[in-house]
Amino acid sequence: MLENLNREVYVTGEFVFHEGAHGDCAYIIESGSVDIFMAAKGNGKPIGHVGRGEIFGEIALLDAQPRSATAKCAEKTVLIPIQRKTVNNLLEKTDPIIRSLLLVILERYRENRSKTHPTGVKAENFHEEAKKYTASLRGEVTQKLALAHDIAQALKQDQFDLYYQPICDLNTGNVAGYEALIRWNHPTNGLVSPLDFLWMAESTGQILELGLWTLERACRDWIILREHTQHETPFISVNLSANQLVGNGLTIELDTLLKKYDVPAKQLKLELTESIFIENPDQAYSLLSQLTALGCSLALDDYGTGYSGLNSLQRYPIATMKIDKSFISTMLTTAQSNEIVSSSIKLAHSLGMNVVAEGVETEDIYRSLVEMKCDFGQGWYFGRPVALKEE
Repeated sequence: MLENLNREVYVTGEFVFHEGAHGDCAYIIESGSVDIFMAAKGNGKPIGHVGRGEIFGEIALLDAQPRSATAKCAEKTVLIPIQRKTVNNLLEKTDPIIRSLLLVILERYRENRSKTHPTGVKAENFHEEAKKYTASLRGEVTQKLALAHDIAQALKQDQFDLYYQPICDLNTGNVAGYEALIRWNHPTNGLVSPLDFLWMAESTGQILELGLWTLERACRDWIILREHTQHETPFISVNLSANQLVGNGLTIELDTLLKKYDVPAKQLKLELTESIFIENPDQAYSLLSQLTALGCSLALDDYGTGYSGLNSLQRYPIATMKIDKSFISTMLTTAQSNEIVSSSIKLAHSLGMNVVAEGVETEDIYRSLVEMKCDFGQGWYFGRPVALKEE
């Protein structure tokens, strides 16, 4: 896109812009060099010198505030101006994480300059502080972008794995199904928790490929896992991301996978959090209805921790309520948690849903849930998540 931009030619000593002037673009130096001054007249010792291939005036891409420095050509210079409109168009087409990080860097840099310069800090000291500040941000950004790159490599090199945690029928104690939980076998960092990388996959859009990989691996492994269940309606649970509920692609892909691995749709349970319903309720309803029409069942995960639980239960075709472990783990020590668990079970049953209690870790909690007529339990009491080869 840059090849279509105009060039501007400046002679030695000519100003590109002055401190305090309106800022609406940045410049790439195609040839020549530019000195940067803190003074509007461009007098004294420059605080910076930028040459061919470098960019300056980039803070103006964030807002229309006055220029915070003066730029004067040190020699004959050819500049490529980058208008804010051009950058906005590019940002709309780039990865969300890169767009977000760029805006954060520019905003923080602008804020840093506005707080530091007016206090009378000497120009050379200010320049050094600005360099340190920018360097620290660059380190933070580099780490995040490196993580995004590693995720892309992990998908290509098959570094991800699924761990399966049993979900047991509380009446019999038998395994009724499993929840598929993704893990990352990083070549240098070892086993990485999903909490440490799924947020990045969500931000970059990599969650789409990762989500499809998870669904396919779970369907493939279910052929073996199903043999370890002792229930009349066995199931495998897989988590869905809000980003996967876009268009009709998921329904088509899922139908293909179920047929490929000969998995009955009724044995696949798709777990959702309330954020999916909040972000785009109409789109969610349309796609979730397609998934249930396909034969899959839906589970509302982490029930009780969101803001629209009752509305979600009423509006969407949910078959299973999963009560969050934060309530299960304290149900015997706090009356409030105990009441929340008991009331949630009764509510779910009145709506024709079954209930899974998450985070069951002791026999006392298990017995109490049985008395409350909870249907299923999941937690370390029944088994920790393990890879299929360890089953």
